[in-house]
This record gives sequence, C-alpha cells and structure tokens, in this order.
Amino acid sequence: MKKRYNNGYIIWVLLLIMLTNASCEQTPTRPVVEYDSKNAIIQIIQTDTAAHDSAYITIGDVYKEVMPIKDTIRLSVEKTLKELNQIEVAQKLVKQNYLFDVSIRTTRTDDTLFQYKYNTFDIKPINVADVLSGPCIGLYDVNYKRDYHGKIRQWIFKNDLKPDSSIIEKTNSILRQFNYSGKNEYSALGASVPIVTSLTGLKYRFKAQLSGDYYYLYAYSCKSGTPIKSFVESKITKGLTDAHHTLDDDFTCSNNGGSGPNVLFLIGIDRNWNYEALPVGIVVIDNIAPEIDTRGYKPSRYRSGRDYLQNMNNNTTYNSHSSLSWAKTITLPNQNMLINIPNIPTSISSSVTVSYGDFEGSDYFGYNIPFYVYVYGDVQTVTIGSHNLNGNSIKNGECIRLHIKNLHIGDNTLPLSATDSKGNKSNASLSIPIVSIRRKTSYHDNDDYDDLENRINDLESRMDDLDD
Repeated sequence: MKKRYNNGYIIWVLLLIMLTNASCEQTPTRPVVEYDSKNAIIQIIQTDTAAHDSAYITIGDVYKEVMPIKDTIRLSVEKTLKELNQIEVAQKLVKQNYLFDVSIRTTRTDDTLFQYKYNTFDIKPINVADVLSGPCIGLYDVNYKRDYHGKIRQWIFKNDLKPDSSIIEKTNSILRQFNYSGKNEYSALGASVPIVTSLTGLKYRFKAQLSGDYYYLYAYSCKSGTPIKSFVESKITKGLTDAHHTLDDDFTCSNNGGSGPNVLFLIGIDRNWNYEALPVGIVVIDNIAPEIDTRGYKPSRYRSGRDYLQNMNNNTTYNSHSSLSWAKTITLPNQNMLINIPNIPTSISSSVTVSYGDFEGSDYFGYNIPFYVYVYGDVQTVTIGSHNLNGNSIKNGECIRLHIKNLHIGDNTLPLSATDSKGNKSNASLSIPIVSIRRKTSYHDNDDYDDLENRINDLESRMDDLDD
C-alpha cells in the first residue's frame, strides 16, 4: 500500500533539514590576542580569513594605532617606543616607574590589558687606547660616551616643564640604552683625519692595555683589507720573529695598508697563539694620482652644446672614481666589534679632462692651439707639452691658447701630466693629427677658427652639386 504524506508533514521535514544544516555551520572565530611579557612582543592572530577586523593598540599615552588584521600582527613594544620621540618616552618611563599599560582591542573583542616594564641595564666602558704620537686620529667608546643632557634640557624648556636633575639623569641613561648598538663600538675623535702618501717609515706610540707576548701594528684597509686572522697566521708561520714584546715601543706598521681610510690595530698574540686586536686610530692614505681623460678634438659647436656642457658639469670622468669607495664600518664579529669610518674628503681622488679646438699654424713656426681643460678635486698642476698650468687657477671650460712647437703634418702625440698636492703624478698623451689645407686667400676669424670645418663641408657640398 502506497503511503501518502500531507503537506504539513513535508514542511516539517524540510524545516528540520534546514535547522540541522544551520547548526552544522561554523560559528565565526575571533582574533586571538597574545603578549610575550619577557620579550615585550604583541601578537594578534586572525583566525577567520573571511573577516575584516582591525586592531586598536595603545601603549601608555605615547602610542595609539589602528591596524588591519589580515593574517598575524607582530609588534615589538620596545622597538616601537624607540621609533617615537625618545626623550618624551624616556621621561614618561622615568615618571611612571618604568611601566606602561598596553591596551589591545579588536573589532570583535573587548580590551585586553597588559603591562610593559622597561628593564634598565648598565653600559660598561670598553678598551680604548690613547694616541701619543704618529699621524692618525684616535678613537673613542661610542656607547659609553653618548650624552643627551643638552637635548633633554632643550626639550624640557620647549615643553614648559619643570627641570629636575634626577629625572634628567635617568632620562639620559634610558636614551643611551635605547641607542646602544650592543657592540664594542668605536668612532673617530674628530672629523679631520690625517692624510699621508705612505705608511712606510711612520712611527707611532700608544698608551694601551692589551694582553699578549708579541705585538704588531697592523693597517686594515677599508677598501681591500686582509682579514686580521690571515695577518696573524702569516706572522705565526714566520715565527713571530719581528714582533714587539712591549706596548711601550715605537711602532711602525707591519704592512702597507691601502688607498683611502685605514684602521690601525694593535694586535697582541700570546704564547698559545691566541690573539686580540685593539683598534687604536684611523689614517688616510692618498697615493692616487689624478686621472687624465683626453677628449681629443671638440669643435666649438659641440663644446657649446647643451649636452656637452651638462656632461662636463656632471663630471662623468670624476664620478668614475666610484671604484675608490670603501666600507663605512669595519666589523670584527669574533670580538663583537664595530668601527665607524668618518667621511673622507673626496679630494683624494681627482681628475683632469683635456680637449682642443680648431687651430692653424705651420711646422716651422709652430701651432697656436686652443685647449679646454676641466679639473676636479685635488689637482695642483697640469702640464700640456712643455707648458705648466696652475690647477687652482684653471677655470673649467675656459679657452687656454698655447703655442706648441715640434708638431708636424700627420699624427702627433702631445705629452700630458697632472700632479696633486701630495705629489702623486699621472702621465698621459693627447693625439693631435694635423692636415695640410692649401687656400688662395687668407682667412682669420675670432672664434678659434671653428668655422674651418663648415667651410670644408660647404666645399664638399659644392663638389657634390657639380657631380650631379
């Protein structure tokens, strides 16, 4: 017998199925907020990929930010505070017993409260030597010598706050800790670094404390320095026979260093061949002669052109000295050491550019040639043939007319040289081809005979017309 179902029963079954499906649907989950108090790390995890939640984060009364929660937010409280106005943050930490309340709220969760505690620490001085004699600039302990008293007092005055010497001292201490690199960090005592052409024969004396039985003075080139370990290995291989046995001696460098800045290290080696390196100073070696670029023949229409002048003003030749770049810092990971290299004058690299224009003359009387010279950096003298020019008096691009003898029809080579203030000299040659041009009438203009090429072109054009 076939069963029949009335409409009410069917509706009831359908409703039951809908309710069952609804109960099986996953309820949206909320973001998870966590705080690692040991490392002061806020972490907010998005558990519902379809949700569009935001996080509202507040740290004391110095930081308030809204962030979208796309995946996971990971925020370091200490790093965040260091990126704010450090003086304001440090002052409030001091006044609030080094505590900040941390509040985190999301779009679908209430406030979650934590407490951030700043843990102070001491910065101990590191080993620093004094330079008693010799051309180099001494170093100082960056982390220990950092001082913010002046900036703190200025900030207090600008914000109309009452000065308190105790709060100023504690604020200064926190600022030093905020900016502590975590390394044994050294910097030059001043901006003026001695410049020499060679370390050969230079004597140095230092007041230093360094353990060891054998001592050397080593110049580490910031451009291409040999690792200190390799230097020590070479000395041990040779038996340490040329070592000093006391730090009270006058030292000469055991190597030549390299062009540019060099960090001087006292190296102490004990009987077990353990070694320690102590940076004692920085010196610059300028043994780089000016670079000479011969541009050859440049007609007036090219010399006066916008592109040519812009090219010379931008000084592409001088910029080619980018190969003289060097490291801004030197690190010794095994000693947790960092040495900052000061800005070095760009004058230790220099260049000269020489070109010439149209000229007339004869093999017998010589040639009156217009030269165009550009000098960059430290250039004391420029020699063209037998003519010596004062590099400091040369105006870039100005015509310098020189009478040159001993040139002949055909190819000629004119010697060039450039010398800097340290005596570094470079030599080059300028090719000057001369052709004979016969004409019935004498012609002379006041523009370095630069229209000579135009007249030749005009003559060639007329010859082409005759051929046609």
